[in-house]
Amino acid sequence: MPRPRSAHVLEVKAALAARLRSDFAHPGGRFLSTRAVAQRFSVSYQTAHRLLAELSDEGMLRRQAASGSYVPGVRATLRGVQLIFHPRARRKESFGAHLLELLVDALAAKGIAVTHSWPDASRPPRLRPDHFPVVWESSSAVQAAAESKRFALCLNDHPPSGLGGSYVDAVTTDDFSGGACAAELLRQRTGRTSGFAVLGGPRDDPRSLQRIAGFRRHAAGARVVHAASWFVEAGGEHAAAMLAARPAGIFACNDRLAEAIIRHCRTHERALPPLVGFDNAPVAERLRLTTIGIPWGTMVTQAVELIAARLAGSTASARLISLAHEPTLRLTC
Repeated sequence: MPRPRSAHVLEVKAALAARLRSDFAHPGGRFLSTRAVAQRFSVSYQTAHRLLAELSDEGMLRRQAASGSYVPGVRATLRGVQLIFHPRARRKESFGAHLLELLVDALAAKGIAVTHSWPDASRPPRLRPDHFPVVWESSSAVQAAAESKRFALCLNDHPPSGLGGSYVDAVTTDDFSGGACAAELLRQRTGRTSGFAVLGGPRDDPRSLQRIAGFRRHAAGARVVHAASWFVEAGGEHAAAMLAARPAGIFACNDRLAEAIIRHCRTHERALPPLVGFDNAPVAERLRLTTIGIPWGTMVTQAVELIAARLAGSTASARLISLAHEPTLRLTC
């Protein structure tokens, strides 16, 4: 007569069954291996093998010789990538346009089909069921993917918090650290620790707020002005007043805002104070602007690797890849 199972082994099987019934078990996705079950739940290899075999016999698991165990069901076939980019990416010399161009070229080189969607403020874009969403600057699209438990990728941003975030890969940078880099550059250039000014983006934009917080961590007391948008025209509304205060140096939270400072100085024949931008968009090279660069090439390379894995059927946990900035020194600092 077989010996009755211990309470621990019964708990292990119940845990494995619960995992297979959960929303996070993707049809066709790879399940835990025999060795992984043995190590994770502290049971013998033989016990782990028997439990997986039982789950297979009960129809909860599909086992494939010399390959492993899989969640039953047919894995959704993805035919390409749906690029969901904020309409700002249509603006020439913007970093959104630069990112989009690099990404499209890299995907084309891999033979990956691409469709484009341009969200508006009134409603999130419709996610195509046979395409993998890749999102820049559309939180509603990211949230829609997370809520529908679909894998997606967001660029230069963080995934949503909570359970939905486990479906969203992200390749991004640390805005707080970038702001700190800008402060250090201005301190080195001027030999001062105070007297600086910051031209930030919209008051409610978390990236701008993080960049400002990082800057002020190394340059406490810096005067902050928030532009209404990230565009040069919005920065131009504050340029005269900022320069009239004769700051020791200025940190502009993106390169377009820095362009507004440069334009004003050129138009009014004023000396340009030490100036640092952010992004290293194409306009920064033309302006000879010192800037805290986002490593665009590395971001695209990492993004394409994640995209290729998802298109190949990967159901691994979402990855958050944070890249270091690349300060680019030019004439303005």
